[in-house]
Amino acid sequence: MVKAYVLIQLEGIDASKAAKEITSIEEVENAHLLYGEYDIIAVVNTKTLVQLKELALSKISKVKGVAKTSSLIVADEE
Repeated sequence: MVKAYVLIQLEGIDASKAAKEITSIEEVENAHLLYGEYDIIAVVNTKTLVQLKELALSKISKVKGVAKTSSLIVADEE
């Protein structure tokens, strides 16, 4: 299992609406609104790194208003 935190920067859309849409994606465990450079952080779980790449490039990045993402892969979870 690959767990990651995806930082999401928005442009021209209400963060609450984008977070709701992002949370509806199957691999997204939850999403939180942020203050600062990024607007949303999503906790995601995939089976492989390839699936994580597809999630970031094909699903999250396609949500209306998403301008930029940055994925932080969890190295060790207890």
